[in-house]
Amino acid sequence: MNKAERVVDFAMKMELEARDFYLDSMERVSRADTRSLLATLAEWEKGHYDFLKQHKDSLEGTGKWGEVAPPAESLEEAVEIVMEKKTGTAVEPPLGETSSDFSVLRMAMAIETDFRNFYGNAARTMNDPEGRKILEMLSEWEGGHQEYINEQYRVLHREFMNEMGFEPF
Repeated sequence: MNKAERVVDFAMKMELEARDFYLDSMERVSRADTRSLLATLAEWEKGHYDFLKQHKDSLEGTGKWGEVAPPAESLEEAVEIVMEKKTGTAVEPPLGETSSDFSVLRMAMAIETDFRNFYGNAARTMNDPEGRKILEMLSEWEGGHQEYINEQYRVLHREFMNEMGFEPF
C-alpha cells in the first residue's frame, strides 16, 4: 500500500469514527438544534467516507486518484440550523440541561480541527497534484464543519451569559 492509499485508508476510518460519535451523541444532547446539527454532521462524514472510498478504489485499481465528483453537502441545511437560532426557535430545555450540549460541541470541534489539520498536513506532503487538491478540498470541508459547530457553541454561550451573567468556560 503506497502513501496515498495509507492516507485515504486512515482518513476513511476517521470519518466513520466521527460519524459514529455524532450519531451516538445525538442521544446525549438536550437541544433539538444541536441534535439536528449532529445529524447533519454525521451525514456529511458518511459522504466524506464514500468520497474517499471511491478514491481508494481508484488508487488501488489504477494507482491514480479518481475523477469523482465531491459529495453534495447540504450547506443550506446547516445554514438553516444556525439561522434558526439567530431568529429564535421553540422553547428549549432549561440552561442547566444543556451541559451535555456544550461537551459534545467541544469534542466535535476538536474532531473537526484534527481532521482539518490531518488533511492539510497530508496535502502538503503529497507529491501528486491531484491528490494534493483533493486533500486540500477535504481540509476546507472540515473547516466549514468547524464554523457550523462554532456557531452553535456561540449560541449556547450567549444564552448562558444572558441567563447566568458570566462565561461558562
